[in-house]
Amino acid sequence: MVNVRKKIYTCTTMTALVALTMLSSVAWADDPAPAPFDDKLLGDVGGERQKLSDAGVDVTLEYKGDFWSVPSGGIKHGGNYNDNLDIKFDFDGEKLFGIKGNKARFWVLNNFGGTPNVSRVGSLQAIDNIEVKKNSFRLYEAWVEQTLCDDKLSLLVGVHDLNSEFDVTDMSANFIKPTFQIGQAFAGTGKNGPAVFPHPSLAFRATLKPIEDTYVSAGVFDAVPDSLTDPRGTHLHLSSGDGMLLVAEAGYTPKAPDQPDSTPNKVAVGAWMYSKETGDLSDVDGAGNPVQRRLAGAYFLSTYQFYHDKAAGEDIGVFFRSGIANGDATQADWDYEVGFVGNGWIPTRPDDEIGIGLSQAHNSNHYMTSVANAADRNEYGFELYYRDKVMKGVTLQPDLQYIINHGTSNRTKNTTVIGLRLDINF
Repeated sequence: MVNVRKKIYTCTTMTALVALTMLSSVAWADDPAPAPFDDKLLGDVGGERQKLSDAGVDVTLEYKGDFWSVPSGGIKHGGNYNDNLDIKFDFDGEKLFGIKGNKARFWVLNNFGGTPNVSRVGSLQAIDNIEVKKNSFRLYEAWVEQTLCDDKLSLLVGVHDLNSEFDVTDMSANFIKPTFQIGQAFAGTGKNGPAVFPHPSLAFRATLKPIEDTYVSAGVFDAVPDSLTDPRGTHLHLSSGDGMLLVAEAGYTPKAPDQPDSTPNKVAVGAWMYSKETGDLSDVDGAGNPVQRRLAGAYFLSTYQFYHDKAAGEDIGVFFRSGIANGDATQADWDYEVGFVGNGWIPTRPDDEIGIGLSQAHNSNHYMTSVANAADRNEYGFELYYRDKVMKGVTLQPDLQYIINHGTSNRTKNTTVIGLRLDINF
């Protein structure tokens, strides 16, 4: 009976995905020139949104809902639903208070639903970038930023997500698998992660733009964000025992000649280090205590849009990112992610996007020793998605993932994951 239910659920899910994908490919008449807030479901709300923006306040309300089915492999077959609600206020200090170059953000989010990776897949690199261990409503970001020296210098202080600025590429932003946002060699560090979703931390960041299209950024983050014992809500505290996470990145972002408002091309290098040492995974001292090691690493990333037809609205680009970490005190000592993203390739679908990517995480020697060789060296993840706007402010994104050696276990079958993301920007 259970197997029958699983087959019915999987069949129903796949049928729904096909139907929704076909729906999203139906053509509609050309729209007139975009109106203000035309990318929002509720538009300008009778002009009130524009009034707020003119006064210096922009409000974003966005809902993401993810449907998942695991028809083969993994820990347990079946389906899950999980979601994410963002409520974001962006403040323009010049409009509000006459402070030139000043802005601020206050952002809360709510996460609800199942745990598709934890309960069904067991992937080291995870499958969903909005999955959390416990349902929670929390403060996500609250910071103030000030630019100086003709906007060449920017200073930010407050609660901040490290991955919103470091080790990130815009080209891979719509992949759902989280390793396409931040590599596993960096993401898998720290006692509670390196100040990324869902646990940003108190931080200070400085960015200098010495010449056009270049930048150098450095940040100091609390090395133990949020709470280790209570995953719900937001917990802000600084302790001398936590230490700091130091990160720096330098990059070059040339603008394409026919895309003056876009920066599809980027080359950057970064490095990070925890100020407090942590225990080695396999080496112990004479008393049997783990030998203390300094946890640090580096990364490289690049995006390149090698084809762009402005008249046809078509483009395609490639991205690559790779990271390393000293594997004495962390599981993954290197990783890479590579993929292609194209826009506007289906006739009559100017807002569609197709992405395909591959990621690999590699286990360190010390991790292999610590688990008594009960693990495989690598985990591979493939993702293919199609994303399209089906109506104003609403997008659908069918998603297919295939994971080899999930959890880097040598005792498991490869896993197929089928998903659908509903994104509503109110």
